[in-house]
Amino acid sequence: MLPLLLAWLHTVNDLFSNFLTPLLPKLMTHFGVGLGTVGLLVSVYSLTGSLFQPLAGLIADRLDRRLLAALGPVLVALGMGSLGLWPRFEVLLLVLGLAGLGSALFHASGASLVGEFAPKERRGFWLSFFGSAGYLGLSLGPVVALFAVGAWGLKGLMWLTPLALLPALLLLRLPPVRRQGKPAGFKDFLRVFRGDVARLWGMATLRSLVFMSFSTTLPYWFTQRHLSDAYIALSLSIYSFSATLGAFLGGTLSDRLGRKVVLVGTLAFGLPLYLGLLFLPPGDALYLALLALTGALMNAGIPVAVALAQELEPGQTATVSGLLMGFTWGFAGLFYAPIGHLIEVFGVMPVLLALGTLILPAWALAQGVREPGAGPEGRKMDP
Repeated sequence: MLPLLLAWLHTVNDLFSNFLTPLLPKLMTHFGVGLGTVGLLVSVYSLTGSLFQPLAGLIADRLDRRLLAALGPVLVALGMGSLGLWPRFEVLLLVLGLAGLGSALFHASGASLVGEFAPKERRGFWLSFFGSAGYLGLSLGPVVALFAVGAWGLKGLMWLTPLALLPALLLLRLPPVRRQGKPAGFKDFLRVFRGDVARLWGMATLRSLVFMSFSTTLPYWFTQRHLSDAYIALSLSIYSFSATLGAFLGGTLSDRLGRKVVLVGTLAFGLPLYLGLLFLPPGDALYLALLALTGALMNAGIPVAVALAQELEPGQTATVSGLLMGFTWGFAGLFYAPIGHLIEVFGVMPVLLALGTLILPAWALAQGVREPGAGPEGRKMDP
């Protein structure tokens, strides 16, 4: 019951989170500002929602995570639902900053609860299910936002907030969930930035940087090759859908094959497939099939890394969940602006090839992670 409810909340949380980007032109008109100014809304929400997740996890590990997991999506829904209600731009900046904190609290608390309440032998499956629910919300967000604004205007977005209120109220009806024993302190918080969890974070960040850079550059690159808008849209949809499917399958397979095997294996196979995307000419169905397979492999390791980090730090599951989820994407996202400038100077192919080499250190970091119960060389210890 609890993992299903949290997956529902994840869909709703990420659905509202993806309202902002498609509505930027309407917000420019609403506030009478330019793209650079209105882009601050995206920056503020992304920074508080992504980069604060480890800190949100530290808070969640000390409080009732059920309460925080319910509060987070409500803050996001109220923030995004009120986009058209604020007369001053500065007020909306503050509101979206708080909404981003709500998203950070939810992701850290929600992933922690899913990992702890799922059966140990099925933890990978349920974390993958939880993660895939978020990807579903992200994919639906722009469609729902534009439909709602077209029907009711910017102020009408508030009519959608019950989508978050209902599952949040259902979650609050469950018993409180507090961690037993002494809560983690600041020294424990700093410890997760070293050792195996730090290796997992480095691996996930490099992996995310390659994944994000390729998908973000794809429309620009395909336009340069004079491919049709329909083919570009289909490519993006296939890449996103396969990433969602890959996240689900990755965690599920890790329950059977082992976390480290899936992490190392998907990176090993992902590199030649990624190179194939760069060197093979796009434009046909075969390329789309390769794109789907690569998208699935490149994203399959995220829930696996979260599950493994929770098993390595069972006393700080919310903190490590925040570190391996939003903080990873947020940190990787900080680098895309300079990558975009490099692409303008050197061209798409040299920069994407250089980024592909990051899969090698990511593989090395994954190879160096010790699974729980393993000795110094990574072998399982006899009880």
